[in-house]
Amino acid sequence: MAWASTEEILSKLKESGHKFTGKRQEIVELFVRSGNQYLTARDVYESVKQKYPNISMDTIYRTLSLLQELHVIEQMDHIDGVQKYRLTCQTHHHHHLICVVCGQTSVIEECPMSLLHVKLENFTVVNHRFEIYGYCTSCKN
Repeated sequence: MAWASTEEILSKLKESGHKFTGKRQEIVELFVRSGNQYLTARDVYESVKQKYPNISMDTIYRTLSLLQELHVIEQMDHIDGVQKYRLTCQTHHHHHLICVVCGQTSVIEECPMSLLHVKLENFTVVNHRFEIYGYCTSCKN
């Protein structure tokens, strides 16, 4: 499950000492509306530009960076080499199936790390990512 509401995220911004402007609110609302879908910085820019025509890509990148720093959104390097963002999941540990066309994600409950029967000598795992790319039912058709 991702963040529940725009208000919850804006409250986190305020608690951490950051202002929330109309542009930041619009970016947060876009991520909340998009739910489990990954968005590029360009996607965010094009959407926010409709309401704020003078917004710059610098503002988009600064806001994306801030939201990542606060663990509101997560970034991934997509299979096509483009960085994409989505709301950070706030539930138990899990991984995702990701549609390469629309960016929609589905949860994989099992963690493949448990399938690795390798003794990791001289190495301590502190984090890992696992995504499977393909086509959702809508995009496959």
